[in-house]
Amino acid sequence: MGSTARRVRSRSGSVVATALAVLAVGVGPGGAATAAPAPTTAATATATTDPADATLGYRANARHDGYVAKATASPPFTRLWSADLGSAVSAPVAVGGKVFVVVNAVGEDESGGVRMELVGLDAATGKRLWPQRLIADNDPKATLSYGGGLLYTQTGRGVVTAWDPATGRQRWSRSIGSGICEYPPTWYDGVLFTQDGRGTALALRASDGAERWRAPLVDQGMSPVVVDDLGVWFGFDNYSFQLLNRSTGRELRRYDVPDLTALGGNPIARGAGALWLRSSAADDELTVAYDEKTGAVLRSFPADATPAFGPGRVYVAHRGVVRALSTTTYRPVWSYTSPRRAATVRLVAGGHVYVQDGNGELVVLNERTGAVVWSHRLWAEPHPMDDVLAEDDWRGWVNPGIATASGRVFAPGQNGVLTAFGD
Repeated sequence: MGSTARRVRSRSGSVVATALAVLAVGVGPGGAATAAPAPTTAATATATTDPADATLGYRANARHDGYVAKATASPPFTRLWSADLGSAVSAPVAVGGKVFVVVNAVGEDESGGVRMELVGLDAATGKRLWPQRLIADNDPKATLSYGGGLLYTQTGRGVVTAWDPATGRQRWSRSIGSGICEYPPTWYDGVLFTQDGRGTALALRASDGAERWRAPLVDQGMSPVVVDDLGVWFGFDNYSFQLLNRSTGRELRRYDVPDLTALGGNPIARGAGALWLRSSAADDELTVAYDEKTGAVLRSFPADATPAFGPGRVYVAHRGVVRALSTTTYRPVWSYTSPRRAATVRLVAGGHVYVQDGNGELVVLNERTGAVVWSHRLWAEPHPMDDVLAEDDWRGWVNPGIATASGRVFAPGQNGVLTAFGD
């Protein structure tokens, strides 16, 4: 767990004061703030066929809000099975009685090796669905997402591949460039949206990988891709964001702190009528909510992890204290405190809040009261002198996370072990 995003300042000054003062959301030539038109989209979003009791990848869905709307898993849980898959296991995709992950298949005893592979397992038994598929050899990362009946991987060097989840066979593959790709592509309404880590956003036809459009981004760096009915969102810490039209890539809105290049790295999320960004500089450890329609700053909270969302709640973590805030009053309803001053809300599902605690445990809380209803140790207790941080999801071979589907929960743990829990 960690929370150190990368950014470069080109001029001294308080980024927080600038960010909270700029309510206009366009930046014109020379860094002057300009008003932007209200966003419109050329096509109306259509309902997808993906089930609601499923986790489609990192932060659960295209909004990255961490919420699984129709989850049926209910603690307390028992361990159903475990699978040793290598040295690192990604946030799972769990859908249709199956669970998928990308792994570094080189074990801990083979230090320094990288061999990223795609794994498909039966959700009930943990049995392999097909032989593990090689994604990349000696590529520093691979990420995973799902949509429209296909799995999608993207490597750190920008190779995007579609896979058939039933057979594990490759459908198509293409390179989008040799940037720094730290987060997975996002599927929405038949299109795969991604970015190359060098300042370019891309839309690919999900069926065959054909490019539909590409567009320049406000910053060159690492940004997750969030997609909803308003468009495609990119964010670089609390310092810049863009909203692009899904059909054309045309810029609908921009916010940019002048005289600063933001390389980003922290997750972004859509929830409670806002886009939520987070930075982790010593003088700017905040999450900031920007109005989804105007881009105006609505509110901010101290945070060292990106918020997650549930019905009427936003879950904000800072220095190990998770607070459930009402989205009506933004006052705390309850709080949970980690014994290690580090905690991240990884999932909100089935009336429960799933917390990755800095002490190595997965802790499940009652969504209404905050009471602990179940916990399980996934990682060894850190040494008392270890600097345990809350969220550092862009680092490492994979993006972390947990998943739920069909009454089960799937959680990666120490030494590349994936464990399934159920009742």
